[in-house]
Amino acid sequence: MENDRKLIQFHFITNAEVSTHYHQNPEVFYVLTGELKVQIDETTFLMKQGDIILINANKRHTMNGNEELLGARFEIDFHLLAEYMESMQLLFWCNSVADKNAAYADLREVFDHILSRYFEKDEKSALDLQALYFQAAHILTSNFLVKADDTRLNMDDSQDRQRVRRIQNYIQANYQSQISLNNLSDQLYLSNAYLSKYVKKHLGLTFMEYLNNVRLFHAVDELLYTKKNMTHIALDNGFPTSAAFTKAFRDIYGEAPSEYRRKMREQQEPENPEHGLSEEESGRIKKYLIFKEQHNEPVVKNQKVCTVDVQQTGKLLTDCHKAICVGDAYTVLQSNVQSQLRDLQKAADIKYARMWNIFSREECYNEKKGCNFRKIDQILDFLLENHMKPYLELGHKEVLLNYSAEKFLKENEEIENYEVQVYEYIFREFCTHLVNRYGIDEIETWYFEYYNFSNTGATESTGMTEEEGLYYQYFATIYRILKGISPAIKVGGAGFILGYGTLGCRSILPIWKKKNLMPDFLSVYSYQYVAIDDNDKRYGRKSIDIDYMRNQTEILREVIKETGFQVPELHISEWNFTISNRNVLNDSCNQGAYVLKNCIDMNGEVDLMAYWHALDSYSDYYDADNVLNGDSGMISRDGIRKPSFYAYVFMNRLLPNVIKKDENSIITTNGRDRYVIACHNFKKLSAQYVFSEEEKITVETIDNYMENDEPLKLQFRLENVKDGDYLVKIHMVNKENGSVQDIWKRLQYSKNLARDEMQYLEKSAIPRMEMKNVHVEGGVLELENVLMAQEIRLLDIQYRYSLK
Repeated sequence: MENDRKLIQFHFITNAEVSTHYHQNPEVFYVLTGELKVQIDETTFLMKQGDIILINANKRHTMNGNEELLGARFEIDFHLLAEYMESMQLLFWCNSVADKNAAYADLREVFDHILSRYFEKDEKSALDLQALYFQAAHILTSNFLVKADDTRLNMDDSQDRQRVRRIQNYIQANYQSQISLNNLSDQLYLSNAYLSKYVKKHLGLTFMEYLNNVRLFHAVDELLYTKKNMTHIALDNGFPTSAAFTKAFRDIYGEAPSEYRRKMREQQEPENPEHGLSEEESGRIKKYLIFKEQHNEPVVKNQKVCTVDVQQTGKLLTDCHKAICVGDAYTVLQSNVQSQLRDLQKAADIKYARMWNIFSREECYNEKKGCNFRKIDQILDFLLENHMKPYLELGHKEVLLNYSAEKFLKENEEIENYEVQVYEYIFREFCTHLVNRYGIDEIETWYFEYYNFSNTGATESTGMTEEEGLYYQYFATIYRILKGISPAIKVGGAGFILGYGTLGCRSILPIWKKKNLMPDFLSVYSYQYVAIDDNDKRYGRKSIDIDYMRNQTEILREVIKETGFQVPELHISEWNFTISNRNVLNDSCNQGAYVLKNCIDMNGEVDLMAYWHALDSYSDYYDADNVLNGDSGMISRDGIRKPSFYAYVFMNRLLPNVIKKDENSIITTNGRDRYVIACHNFKKLSAQYVFSEEEKITVETIDNYMENDEPLKLQFRLENVKDGDYLVKIHMVNKENGSVQDIWKRLQYSKNLARDEMQYLEKSAIPRMEMKNVHVEGGVLELENVLMAQEIRLLDIQYRYSLK
């Protein structure tokens, strides 16, 4: 193989053209001005200024640009990238027309730098250019890559994942030999018939199709980058004859390998992408680059200045973040859970507690004796006595201990759902009981949700897209009974998963509308995972989009608007960056910064968001033998507050009127010379995190999964404040102050701590507080803060009156 291959090749697009073609290499299209219509398979996307689309290898596509089109095409060497990534099955989802991700801005910045370097002729520019190519590749693989052979696909269990990996490894190691299904079945001690069906199910291809794909992958590499003849290429890559190679090649590429080699060599781009550009076209490109340079605001790295006029207040601060998920309703009867919920409500003013499995067969209903709501009354009474409203999820959820999105341990047997008629009886009895015990006025302030659990046919694959799907029968029962009591009672669903089920709403929402079952709120779940559909297969991956929740919510709102669906409220009824109960990042300062960032970002964007989940006791199990176990609760099982707890406390201390919010802070006032600012230095997770197993991240290596650990200088300039003296109280949580995980580190992560040692942890895990006096003349108050990576801070600024 030749050594002068480049990871990325580049050329300009300067005129309108129509073509239908495909490439062995992925292509990235970037529109500078004008429009470019791109058709990939059966779907068409209209690209406008700033849009980026990556077309995967061997995807047939059509391009059609208008006369004003000015763009760029970046061709990635698939084989070279596969060597770097140590995987030959690479799939990207990178399409700014259909997707939102903060990483698109990073890509645009790098692409613009690449364009600029092409017009510079010195040697340094050539080196810079290569560095920029690798930077672009890093952004693409970190944020938009799905490794289709990765172990984190949706397999049934770990045994399937291991077996698929063994199949792939065997074929990779032996593709140059004359192997057969018999050879593989002998290796795995399986019958030919069973193995044949297994390969088809889990790889989407027959054994021979998959084997030929592997052989062709390597053969095409030699076809393009060596001078070997067809017979040598065929034999060196496991094909018995050149005729077999040609047939397999034609089945995939639609032409003979020799013809493909000739055409690809003719289409090779010249070294200088300016070649063939007219003087007018070069002028247009240079004019665009000058315009971009002049209109891009200068960015001062790791320093931000926030200037506000305190007289210009914006919207009111909402209570949308003041909701939490408790879990199985009957855990609320435990004394430690009640104590911790009181603690959380008092400190963070929690308004709603979301819980489920209230109609337990063990606790609520017996076929012979009927319904007994005594324990449910105790649960609801506790919430109301402690100033929390019930948010009742009315379905059945398995209690799962999630190690990752794909690996989980069942803590109980699968819950059997009631038949529709039985459920209707129980629910009608329950609602009658609620009205008589609490009154209509009270239950009108609650929320009743029915989520799309798969056992009732709620997912796309099991019937929610069908008008007669079981989901609608259960939802209609709930809806009509509650609305029959009072039209003001709030009923909603269906727990769509952002990044997975959003697009499915296009077909599901009209069914609700047609059935005249218009929910009072639409509920969705937000975990940082996304799904990519390709050739009727679905792949999942973690997302490190720093603005994931905000971006995915915007996509959902666009879908809702497209369908003409009218819904009064939008709830994120479960949210976290992970679904794992054993991810040590949950216990860290990273989680505190993540929680504060999203509470700030989403304030005013949704009506309610319930954090998943409140307490570590939700997933306490035999493996929870440490002080901290990577659970996402805000309070540990021993009652110790985590950084995420203090993020909620900081949000609760904000004042009613929002002056300004940006990506790192929110500034509020009471209109009476007091100002409270919450701010953070949240760092996105790195590419290493994307392709790591969550439960295997250790507290000792946690810093390796951060994009960077640089501090951030935040300068706040408040204008038009009253002259005089101010007291500034600063509360901070960082690795040196208030983080239980980092305090535990100083105790060498010891297990089985003594009682006094646990008390020390609990008393030490509180924010640090500093105070300083600031004198203001001229109506301007300036504060400078340097935040450590993943630090959260609250600034309470109070005018000091002097009555003389």
